[in-house]
Amino acid sequence: MQNNPSFEPAAPAHHRPASQRSRPVRRKKMSTLTKTLMWVGSGLLALILIGVLLTSLLRGGEESASEVPATDYLILTSSDVSNRVRVEGYVSPGTVESVTTHLTSPISSVTVEPGDRVELGQTLATIDASALQGELDSQRTTLDGQVTSAQSALTAAQGAYDNYSAGINNGTNPDILAAQGAQRTANEQLTVANDDLSALREALATSGNDPALATEVRAAESAQRIAAGAKADADTGITTARSAADTQLATLATELETARSALTTAQTTRDQALEKLQDDINSATISSPINGVVMNVAKPGAPATGPVVTIGDDSKLTITTKVREADIASIKEGNKVTFTSGSTGSKEYTGTVTSVASIADSVQQSGSEEAASAGMSGAGSSDPTFTVEIEVTGDREGLQLGSSVKAQIITAEEASTLSLPLDAVYTTDAGTKGVVVAVPTDSGAYTLEERSVETGLANDVDVAVTGGDVAEGDMVLTPGEKYRSQLGQNVTLGSGRSW
Repeated sequence: MQNNPSFEPAAPAHHRPASQRSRPVRRKKMSTLTKTLMWVGSGLLALILIGVLLTSLLRGGEESASEVPATDYLILTSSDVSNRVRVEGYVSPGTVESVTTHLTSPISSVTVEPGDRVELGQTLATIDASALQGELDSQRTTLDGQVTSAQSALTAAQGAYDNYSAGINNGTNPDILAAQGAQRTANEQLTVANDDLSALREALATSGNDPALATEVRAAESAQRIAAGAKADADTGITTARSAADTQLATLATELETARSALTTAQTTRDQALEKLQDDINSATISSPINGVVMNVAKPGAPATGPVVTIGDDSKLTITTKVREADIASIKEGNKVTFTSGSTGSKEYTGTVTSVASIADSVQQSGSEEAASAGMSGAGSSDPTFTVEIEVTGDREGLQLGSSVKAQIITAEEASTLSLPLDAVYTTDAGTKGVVVAVPTDSGAYTLEERSVETGLANDVDVAVTGGDVAEGDMVLTPGEKYRSQLGQNVTLGSGRSW
């Protein structure tokens, strides 16, 4: 280092002259307000620093949030939840009429063929009725004679009744007349006896009790008593005669009614017998009892001992199916049905259950009590079935009689309700049912929260939501058990097709 002539080292302070020594600096004392403001400022600065730090941490956390694949979440929407029993069957007409006749004569002709559409009253076939006409003529002659005889008997009974009744009413009945004659004679005899007795008693009183007159008085008293008795008997005879006449008239009335009834019976017998024979002749022409489709016909010339023509009324279609024992308890009349037909491919039709058998098919088909008992106990059938009838409703275009169908009977349904996959629901720590819901945040991520849920109808896949803290539009994660351990964490939702 070169010497600098202008440089002179400074003398130590304690060697400096007193005039050059600096005085010590005196610090000013801070006020209480100043200290307070300094503390407030320091606190605000610390809060700002903490906020910056937290924001940084949150952003860092969001940037590293885990992603939930699209297959593990769904948007809660309304849908139908139902339980179904799958069955198979065949399309049949709602009503099948087997047109028969009680005639056993040969079939003369059949005017229709299977597949023909027929109308009510249309002629289907004719039966040979030549023998019936001959029997009708013979029966008419015999039965008309029986009616004529019954009419004659009624005329005679009516005459007897009228004559006897007239005799009572006009006083010419012989029995009553005889009784009345006897009554008049008894009255006359009693009057004479009374007069004789009165005269003798007066004579006896005038004679002073003449013994001879006293004897006559006693005889007259006896005669008077006899006449009084005869008078009483005559009065009774009148009553008896009139009662007997009434009885006879009642007997004649009964005979008249019997004759009238006999005539009615003869007429009814004749009319019914002739009507039956005429009906038999008329029934030789067989007509359709319904509108429908011909399903089967008998051969001309064969005796008419069974169905001559079978007609199906296809204005109503039904499906007859067999249901397993395990499913029959859940099926009720009125259950809705959906089905497809082999003749129409994937087109879906609808129906309604109209009948559910309460006895297994094996028991109904049994012809003996022993077999029925075996069917009741389950013996002889490892898988009993029960017949269920389904009526087709709504659109039926394309359905053919006899077509096979595959149907689903809806045994329970909750329509237009929120529903979840079964595995989305789990049991919370509190013992209630819950689900995991992804709640959106302002940053675009989602926070996982636990929400309570109440459930209703469930099937093998879905369960209906009946209450709780979820609503339509919520994003629910499934399976719930998988994500409940991440409650409170932030996630992102993967793109793609969710449930």
